[in-house]
Parts: sequence; structure tokens; C-alpha cells
Amino acid sequence: MASWSRLRSSDGENGYATLQEAIEKPDLDDRDYRVIELDNGLRAILVHDARAEKAAACLTVQVGAMFDPPDVPGLAHFCEHMLLKGTVPFPEENDFYAYVSSHGGSKNASTGASITKYWFSIGSSHLSGGLARLAAFFHAPLFTESLTKREIYAVDSEHRRNMQNDGRRVLMIDKMLGTPGHPYTMFQTGCVESITEAARREVGLGSVNETRVAGDVDNEQPVWKKTRDRLVEWWNAQYCAGRMTLAVLGTETLDELTSTIVSLFSPIKNLGLEPRPVIDMPLWGASEQGSLIYIKTVKDNTELSLKFLLPDQRSRYRSKPGRVLAHFLGHEGPGSVCAYLRQRGWVDHRAVGAFVSSEHASVQYLRVTCYLTKDGYAHYKDILAAFYDYIALLRSSSIKPYHFDEMRRMSEINFRFQEKMQPHTYVGWLAGELARPYLPSQVLSASELFLDWDPQVVQDLLNEYVLPEKGRVILEAREHPDVAQSEWLRERWYGAEYCVRRIDEELLKKTRGPDDNKELYLPGPNRFIPDNLPFEKRDVPAPAPAPTCIYRSSLSVLWHKKDDQFWVPRSSARIDIRSPLAYGTPRQSALTRIMADLVEESLSEVAYDAYLAGFSYDIINHKKGIRVSVSGYSDKLDVVVDTVIQYLRTLQVDPKKLHVVKEQVTRAYENFYLGQPSNLSEEFVEWAVTDTIWTPADKQPELPLISVEDVQNHHRELLSKVYIEALVTGNLHPERAIALISAAESSLQSRPCLPSEKFEDRALIIPPGANIIFRKRHANAQEQNSSLSYFCQFGEFANDALRPILSLLVHIIHEPAFDQLRTQEQLGYVVSTSTTIAATSMGLGIKIQSTRAPWYLEERVEAFLEQFRDTLAGMSPEDFEAKKDGLIVKLLERPKNLYEETLSFWAQIRQGYYDFLRKQRDASAIKALSLEGVIRIFDTLIRPSSGRATRKKISVQLVSQQLKDAVPSHPSAQVLTDESLIMYKSSMACYPAGIPTDSQFVLPAALGEAKASL
Repeated sequence: MASWSRLRSSDGENGYATLQEAIEKPDLDDRDYRVIELDNGLRAILVHDARAEKAAACLTVQVGAMFDPPDVPGLAHFCEHMLLKGTVPFPEENDFYAYVSSHGGSKNASTGASITKYWFSIGSSHLSGGLARLAAFFHAPLFTESLTKREIYAVDSEHRRNMQNDGRRVLMIDKMLGTPGHPYTMFQTGCVESITEAARREVGLGSVNETRVAGDVDNEQPVWKKTRDRLVEWWNAQYCAGRMTLAVLGTETLDELTSTIVSLFSPIKNLGLEPRPVIDMPLWGASEQGSLIYIKTVKDNTELSLKFLLPDQRSRYRSKPGRVLAHFLGHEGPGSVCAYLRQRGWVDHRAVGAFVSSEHASVQYLRVTCYLTKDGYAHYKDILAAFYDYIALLRSSSIKPYHFDEMRRMSEINFRFQEKMQPHTYVGWLAGELARPYLPSQVLSASELFLDWDPQVVQDLLNEYVLPEKGRVILEAREHPDVAQSEWLRERWYGAEYCVRRIDEELLKKTRGPDDNKELYLPGPNRFIPDNLPFEKRDVPAPAPAPTCIYRSSLSVLWHKKDDQFWVPRSSARIDIRSPLAYGTPRQSALTRIMADLVEESLSEVAYDAYLAGFSYDIINHKKGIRVSVSGYSDKLDVVVDTVIQYLRTLQVDPKKLHVVKEQVTRAYENFYLGQPSNLSEEFVEWAVTDTIWTPADKQPELPLISVEDVQNHHRELLSKVYIEALVTGNLHPERAIALISAAESSLQSRPCLPSEKFEDRALIIPPGANIIFRKRHANAQEQNSSLSYFCQFGEFANDALRPILSLLVHIIHEPAFDQLRTQEQLGYVVSTSTTIAATSMGLGIKIQSTRAPWYLEERVEAFLEQFRDTLAGMSPEDFEAKKDGLIVKLLERPKNLYEETLSFWAQIRQGYYDFLRKQRDASAIKALSLEGVIRIFDTLIRPSSGRATRKKISVQLVSQQLKDAVPSHPSAQVLTDESLIMYKSSMACYPAGIPTDSQFVLPAALGEAKASL
């Protein structure tokens, strides 16, 4: 039991209790923690981090979509939207967003099945202002009536964004096929129809569509009022301090944080409700168990999932029996179901995954998913039989003590050496953990550590719950030939088609017999579990800001930085093997992709143990070649790197595996064009301004023509002549890093590339005064959304004068653009602004996804840019300085862990600039910027009316096939199609390729680099 000490606030008005036990934390965590509970029942965990540049807070409410009124699905999500739109002490609807944004922060909220989260991050000196605003949402929200309609349509827009998302569609069908009346079966996101349906009936109006057809839109005001009344009634009944947990991280002392939290959050009411609302109804009854659900997908993906409901696992957190089962069922090493399926070509590179989900005490399940090939789909019954056989094996074979010991050891190692994460991510995790039924002193460790070995509890799950006849099978594919003529139903909210059958009784009978599949067996000992975890911690004045080039040969360049701030026994190696043959033609690009996927496929069994031992690895093809990335505990990093390089060098193409990989690459190329419109239009901007691009459509026709011999020849030729660029970071001394790269050189046995053979990406220079529109149709005929990506090119990314101005403009414009284009004009759920980097160029990017026509979106963007000119000109000196300070906080924020530091260094190496001090230099430049100078650049490079002769603008208009609007003429713009874009690009000049910015980073082959700059 936890021990608490009751106290009063300094002013004597509010009481609270402080946890007396010390909080168990990782060895390297230098932060201070305190758990308190206010008299109103709200529990908070406070984190003092003296070095934090960013502070953050997250409040969770143990109420989500499962607690919507049955006749108003989506009300909890609608509440999340409305709650953030102003409070009594801060009535401006955009006050919270404006405050955190201006001080270098961000904010968001999310509604889950049983929990709703509200979080923000902010420059550490401004935490108290952010907390005051956050607290007010929960004791003094306005729920402004005039905003009701607008925010319902914002929820509706969010739903429409997800309607073609297969994950959402499948989840909805899986949920709705639970026990009728169970709260989990309801529609979670909500839309205008679901949220207002009850109010429409009450006031005598028809459905949304009927109202529009009848022309009764002007009579809808009572609908919005009734809906708002239901919202306020629901909030008053469900939002309660006793159901809330709060996590706060800041530079203030724990006493200061305590005083602030007690003062600001004590006014939240406590209704005396159950902290975690109980639902006694079972999610599945007898009719839901043993079902086989066929679901038609949008994308060409084929998945098979097995689900088994589990009893509440949260009280079993010390032994974690569900995770033990997931460990074995998701294993990919020798003897596993995954290995068995791979040998037969029935699963693709994603193979098998298993996890335990805990949506609520009444909704907990073990899910195993495998990603099937077409041949795998044809053998789905054999795949089910293999899983059922393995479950029988687990039931009949004792799980060895070393299996649990390995899980226990790795959980201890991972917890001991847990690195910091971004503050907003950390407080989001902490607030969620604090809501779980753990001892408060174990809030950091309970979900991480395997503490007790309890084989009987695992057997109980296998004997009572993980039974084929009690489970459910979901089969996802575009087409289902076996049941094509059956009765198909259509789910109401997403429109996905499904068909329900029973699992084959003959198959179930076989699972009740003895297991005779000798190819399945439990995993052996893991040789990659770290034995030796020393790390060197020493006093340093300040962490080195850049890696050092410690090794050069005719073949390789190695950059290295020994860890001097995280002090963990981990290291990372990135080895870029570059070749002129990787991307010379669409065929070569496709061959390189296939080659990389085949290497990863061949490594799957041997490397899975390394993954379980804390290692991660990737083999990725890109324009310049193939990148091998390995990270993990330093003890055996070089062993894993050597293993991956050896497999790359000795690849022997197996016809069966080639067939599987070609199928998965074909699917990837086809599915690309079915993605979110906003993501696609953003990608198409990069295509339009990059010199050499081979699109999925360019590469796909090559795939059927590629043979085993083609891949083997490409593999030999690509590796025969290479240039290697490598980065090693973490707990490895220079000698080991050099030995690692020398071993890779020896393994590859390659000759060095000539300087002139090195491929360098280059951006096209959009001519001054250009107004280009690149228009395409979305490939999915059912996609309702169009999108616009609007890009104003500033110049070369290496331009030290323009880059800081661009960063500051993007920082300043972010909140006004969101407020005007999304909040006020309701153009769409997706509205974003960004610094867009395409190859070696940079510019301002604005992206909108909407059911509106993209040419209308472009009109509204340009109107906003004209309006924003007044906003800029009207900024006070104090506001302008505050914006600069907020951006500088972002730029100078230190990496929180080795991974973030490695990514930062690698970005500079990959771009070719080696400009490791760019952010520091930009921060200094931003300090010196004047508002007049920023406005001058805005007028020249962004503003439509004043920059007609100087702007370099291109927009991508991705048009929904469902859009019936007439396409307008654009007399002042040059409208391009796929074909005319190619011709247009051929007439354009290029910016220089990435050139090192400082002589100390200049690499050999200056002649090749000089040519790249021409």
C-alpha cells in the first residue's frame, strides 16, 4: 500500500497529499519526481528537470468514446474540440494555441476509447502560463454556443479524412461486431450526422442530407443549441477531478511545481465518481466467438488477424502473462510460426506481429497479425492451423525458465538505461501510466519490468482464453473469391464491406487433437543478450556539437562522435553504400529496392534475436545506394553490423523469395497513389522541383521483367564499385569505430567510385515570377478529399541569409494560418505550414486537405497571405521579439537521446553540407533580424500581389474524382500535367548540389564536387 502525507497549500486554502515512497526510476535519470493527490482526487506526477529547455504538461481524463450517450456517438470527441475553445479567465477561442505557439511550443488533444488526453509543450520559462490555461479548461470552459456548428463540422472533416483509411475501417467493423449494446461497439470519432442525429429528431428535422435537399439549413439553429446542451450535460456528468491524472515537467523545483498545481487545479470539481468507470458487460458472447470476418480493403493489402479476449491484465503487471504469450506468437526466429510461413512464401517482409491491447478493463485482447502474400491468402486455413498448432505447443510444452529470464534481463537492461524523450511525449506517457492500477512508486517501472515468473497464470490464459473456438479471425483483402457470392454488408460510418462466417469446424476439430507439426518449436537461447554493459562517464565542459572525420580511405569516410552527454552503453552505426548504379534508371531503382528487401528478408530469422536483445537494424534503398543502419547495446554492435554486411555481400537470390518481394514491391508502388491526398500532394511538390525523380509509376512496369539473374547481376555490379559514407555515434571509442568500417570494407571487396560517378541530388530553380499549378487526379475513386500543397521557393538551402528569415516566417505564420484556414474558414481538418526542403532548395509550404476544390483552396491561401501581410506589419516590437525568442528555443533545444543526436548529424551528412553548426548559426542570425527586413522578404518571395515578378511559386492541386466542380481557367498561371511537367523541368536550371560549408569538412574528390556545383 502507498503511504501518503497530507499537507495544506501555503495560503491554507487547498489540501493535498504527497507520496512518501521514493519513485523507482532508471539508473541514469537525473530528474526529481513527486506524486501528489489533491483533495479533489486529481493525482499528479511532477518532474523537475533543471536542464529542460522545453516544459510540458498532459492531463488525462478516464473517460472516452466508450462513455458517449448511445444516441450521440462522437460526443466525447466533440467535447475535446469544444473544450479548447476558450475559458472564463482566457475567453479568446485561440488563446491557448497562440500562447504556446508564440513561446516555442505546441499542443494537441486526442480521444481514445476510454481516455482523453490534453497536452502542451512550451519554452520552460513560460510553463505557469500554459498550466493556467490548461487548468481552466476543466473548471471554467465556455463551450461557446456560436462555435457549436463549426466545431461539429471540424469533427466531421476529421472523420472524412479517415474514411479511406483501412485501419480505421477494419477497427470499426471489428468493434461493431461485439456484443450489441457494449459501449466499445460505438462509432468513436463522430461526424455531423452521428453527433446531431438525436437533436434533429427532437426538433423535428430529418437527417443532414434530407435537410440540405429540403432547403431547411436555415432552420438548423435549434439543432446546434440542443447538441450543445447535450454536450454541457455530458461534461458535467463525466468530467470529474477524481478521473483525472496530470503529469508536469519543468525547470521549477518540486515545491514550486507543487504550489502551482495545487493552486491551479484544485478548483476542478469532484463528483465522487468511480475513477475508472466499470463496464460489466462482456465484449463478446457465444455468437461473437469463433467468427471469421472478411473485410474488403481500399489498398491492396492482405492481412490475417487472430484475436483472443483476455481478462483484465493490469493487476498482473508483475508477471505480464499476456505479453509472454505475445512474445512467443510474434517470434520470427527458427521454429516460430513466422519462420514456417516465410519458408512457404506465405507472408511478406512485415511478417508477423503480436501484442496485447488494453483499451479498458473490459476490452483487453491478444492480437496476432500476419501480412500475407497472394499465395498466403490462398492458404489462410493452413496459416490458421499453424498458429493453432503453436498455441497447442505452448499449452503442452513447458516454457523454459531461460525464456522468462531473457525477458526479465532485457526488461531490466532497457529500464536501467532508458534515455530521455521529448517532454510532451514523456508527460503523455506518464499521465497515462499514473492512471493505471500500479503502486504510485512504480509508475515509471511497472509497465516496463518483468518481475515475477508465474507459469501457471500463462497456462491459465492458454487453457481458458487463448482457445481457437473462443477467438476471432479477421481476413482483410481487396477481393475474397471464396465468399464473393455471399451476402456482403456495408458498415454505416466508413462504408466498408464485410461478410461474417464461422471458423471452419473441421479446422477446429484438428486443433483439439495432438500437435504433430515438427517444424514448430520454442526458441532457443538468445546469443545477442548483452553480457557486458560498461560505459564511460566523464566530466565535460559541454557536449561536442559535431562529429569528427576520423578515417578516410579511397573507399570510405567515417564520421564519429563518442557519447559525451547521454552516458548509456548504446551505439549507432549508419553505413551508406553509394553507387552510381543505384538510381540511374527506373529499372535500376527498382532492382536496388528489390535487392535491399531481399537482404532484409534473408536476415529475418537470424536478426530477430538481435532485435529482442535491444538492437534495431534497417536496410534501405535510396537514390544514392543502400543504407545499413544498426543501433543497440555497444557490447555486440560490431557483431550485428558484421552480420548484416555479410548477408548483404553474399546475397544469393532465391526464386521463391524473389517472387514474394516483387509482389510486395508491386503492392507498395500501387498503394502509394491511394494514400492521404495531403501526403501525396506534398510529395508531388518535391517531384516537381527535384532534378531526377523516378516515380512508382515509372518503376512498376519494370517489375514483371525482373528475373533472378537480373537481381543477382545488379547486386554484383552495384557492389563492385562504391563510395561509403559512415557515421558511428555512442559508446564506441574511435578505434572500434574504425575497426567496424575497416571490416565492412574488407567484407564488401569493392573498388572506389570515381568522383564523377557520385550521384548528388539537385533542386530545380523555379524562375522568378513563375506561377505554376501542377494538377493531378487522385487514384482512389472513393476518396472524397482533394488537397493543395502550395510552395514558395526561397532559394538554395545553404543560403545563410534567407534560411533564418524563412524559419522565422514559418514560425510566425503557423498559428494565424491554422486559425484562419482551419478554425475560421473550416476548409479542412488538415491545415499545416512548414519549411519545405526539396533536394537542395527550401521554401514556405502550406498544405490543406478538404472536400472543397483545390483551386478554391488556393484562392483562400492567397487571400490569407495578403491578409497576413497586415498581421506582420501590425506586430509590436515586443511580439516580434517574443516570436524570435520562441523560435530560438526550438532551434537550440538539445537532443534528448542518442537517436535524436544521430539523426541530426546524419541529416547534415546526407544533404552533403556537413553543416553541423547550422542551427546555432541560424539562432544567432534570427536574433539580429528586423521586422522590416522580414516584411521585405515576405513581399518579395511570398505575397501574391507584390511579388508577381519575383515570387517563385508552384502549387500541386490533387483533385478528388468525386469533385463535380467545373475546373476554372487560370490565365495568370501555367497549368501542368504529368506530361507537360517533364518538358517544363527539362528547361530549368539547377541549384548546386550539397557542398561542404566549411573547409575542415571538405572531403576528397574536390573536382567531382566542383562539377556538381556547376
